[in-house]
Amino acid sequence: MSGTKDVTRDGFTSAYGRFYTTQGHIERVDGATLRSMFLPKLSRSGQQAMRGGPDFVRGQLHHYDVTFDQSKSTGNGTLVLKQALQAGQCDIVPPHRLALEAQLHREWLATCTPEQLSRQPDWAIQKYFGNDPQHPDRSITKTVVGIPFEPTSEYRVGQMREAAEKVVGLHHETARGPQTKVIFMGWNKAAVGKAAKGHATKEKKEIEAAERKRETERAKLHADYRRQTRKALSPVGSYIIECEEIKDQWPEDADGLTLDIHETDTPGVFEAGFYFGALEGAMIICADEEVLKRYCSELEREEEGDSEEEGLIDNNWDEIGLEGDESPNVGVKRKMPVSRSGRSSKKSKQSSSRVYHLKLRGCETGEGEIFYEPDDGSIKFKDGKFDSFEGEANMTFIGDGIAFTGRKVSDTPGSGGGVWDEYSWRHHENARVGRWH
Repeated sequence: MSGTKDVTRDGFTSAYGRFYTTQGHIERVDGATLRSMFLPKLSRSGQQAMRGGPDFVRGQLHHYDVTFDQSKSTGNGTLVLKQALQAGQCDIVPPHRLALEAQLHREWLATCTPEQLSRQPDWAIQKYFGNDPQHPDRSITKTVVGIPFEPTSEYRVGQMREAAEKVVGLHHETARGPQTKVIFMGWNKAAVGKAAKGHATKEKKEIEAAERKRETERAKLHADYRRQTRKALSPVGSYIIECEEIKDQWPEDADGLTLDIHETDTPGVFEAGFYFGALEGAMIICADEEVLKRYCSELEREEEGDSEEEGLIDNNWDEIGLEGDESPNVGVKRKMPVSRSGRSSKKSKQSSSRVYHLKLRGCETGEGEIFYEPDDGSIKFKDGKFDSFEGEANMTFIGDGIAFTGRKVSDTPGSGGGVWDEYSWRHHENARVGRWH
């Protein structure tokens, strides 16, 4: 339940169902347990509590509202706590402390959203209908409350239903929409039924409205870019990406998909960093498919050499020469762009073709698994302005033949990611070993 805010007052803090002193984060120990820990002498459990921090004694005294002369307190305060226990001052929690605890908990619950409370059915009931299911407080909530869940959720939905059924006089009904399953609860049965019946249509309209707003904003970014004066026409730049497959599987990632294309020192060959939500990585892009293959083969030989130097492989690899006198000079060592925020000093030759072939490697952003075997794909620019394209590629972890589109928003590519050898077999092995150690 991230995003909630702790509630603090009078030296106490409430959060996540816990009530503790702000200084030292000391929770209350019941009086009987305290007596066994400190009387007639300090027990092993008492010693452990004291070793847990210097604020334990002060915290317990504060919970029971026991005042004492700090100037006369010596050492860790054990003697003061023993005297309070012997006097019966910790037998009962003062009513005003219990009232403060209940009030702070209610205030903390008020900071929780229905989404956050979906994992804590008891807290959801407390927030909207009071602490006693047998004698609920109808004045807290007079309208229908909806608690949303993932559409496939069954267990948590069942827990919430069970909690709702315990509340005397409370009606509840479950509805399923395009993106959520919602349990509606309220005192008026007809109102609850109406909310449940209209949920799917209401959520669909909200999704459509959000999609229209999103598309308007993204179209404006592209339009603003197209109105700019461009010094050169090139694939190099930053693109916003649309991909229906990713949007369907990971809708929360749909807004942030990007592709940043950079020049290399090899004319006509581009390197790119992409973030496709569940998958991120690097691409090599070139209009000439044979040049693309030779360029990637050279990168593989460099990686094999690096692996041999680090003792990761023992094979002796034969050098594979580039065929033909007119083959582009990819060099013995690939160089990244001179500046990630600008262009290489060497001007690239632009192909007259609008179709560019690509190879991509990447990693799954959740577990970090690297997919080092390159996948194939292509992008086709709308025209020679290189400001929009349609693409298709095999994407390990997502699927084969995944269609995507791109709209350019800047001639300056982003500075993050896109380093081909960061998704090599060597990095795959290092990451795999790291996950198990």
